Amino acid sequence: MKIVGIYLAAGNSSRMGSHKLALPVGTMTVGSLALETALKSQLDEIFVITKDTDDADWLPVEMKSDARCSIIKCSTAHEGQSESLRCGIQQAQAHHADAVIIMLADQPFITVQMIEEMILCMRKNPTSKFVASSHKQTIMPPVLFSSSMYNELLELRGDKGAKAILQGDFLQKGKLLPCADKRLVFDVDTEADYEALQSIEKTK
Repeated sequence: MKIVGIYLAAGNSSRMGSHKLALPVGTMTVGSLALETALKSQLDEIFVITKDTDDADWLPVEMKSDARCSIIKCSTAHEGQSESLRCGIQQAQAHHADAVIIMLADQPFITVQMIEEMILCMRKNPTSKFVASSHKQTIMPPVLFSSSMYNELLELRGDKGAKAILQGDFLQKGKLLPCADKRLVFDVDTEADYEALQSIEKTK
């Protein structure tokens, strides 16, 4: 079973006021932390989806040159998250992936264990449509989708992410993996979030 990562990194950072993925965190950047984690996992390939104007200089050279990592420029990213997602799904289809894990570049505390548990869960339950992280019954990224969901994901439009599908009766068709520590699914949207991230990193 070939499982690839779709690393969504084409947001507008509108609530931050500056390109949040380029903000420094120790010797790293906000946007490189979760990618470093993904590259330590069993994912076969990782497609980093960026705006077509982004040269991805917020990523270390060694990550960009990693054989499993591909930078995909999405020319329609400004139209909403669904466009970035579509770019990723199209890459997954072209590379004959059996499933994708959709990750957000602004979730710095995702762990290798979380990714591996999702992959293991899908391999044990190959008829599942999805495997999703959840915190207190709320679904949070990352989310794994089987290839049977590609067409539905490609039909999303505007600023809708994959979460738009994960509701109602559809939830009976997959698996939820509870995450007790909300910090693991924390995302950096505002200056206050960035300050919190820096404080947490200093205590490690």
